[in-house]
Amino acid sequence: MKRLVALMAVVAFLAVAMVAFGMPAAPTGDIEIVKAEGGSKPPVSFSHVKHAAAVPDCVTCHHTSKVGGAIEKCSACHKAEKDGKKLSSKDAAHKTCRGCHKNM
Repeated sequence: MKRLVALMAVVAFLAVAMVAFGMPAAPTGDIEIVKAEGGSKPPVSFSHVKHAAAVPDCVTCHHTSKVGGAIEKCSACHKAEKDGKKLSSKDAAHKTCRGCHKNM
């Protein structure tokens, strides 16, 4: 019985360690978001810590990522100009961010 409990404890520890080390680390400081090519506004300072505390998970903002998967910058998909069905970087930020900011 003691061996079973010890084995279960080791398995639980390993499972937690695998999840912890498998998840990408979120930025802990401010991130400077630079304007898109041709944009008129200066870069903005973005507190990832405050935003992460306000939403349930990373996928809320990083909508194409999977929980625990690699996270890409918005500009990886959203370019300065609209590309087919993909919004421009400015329009994507406004559509994604404005609703939450109005509620804050």
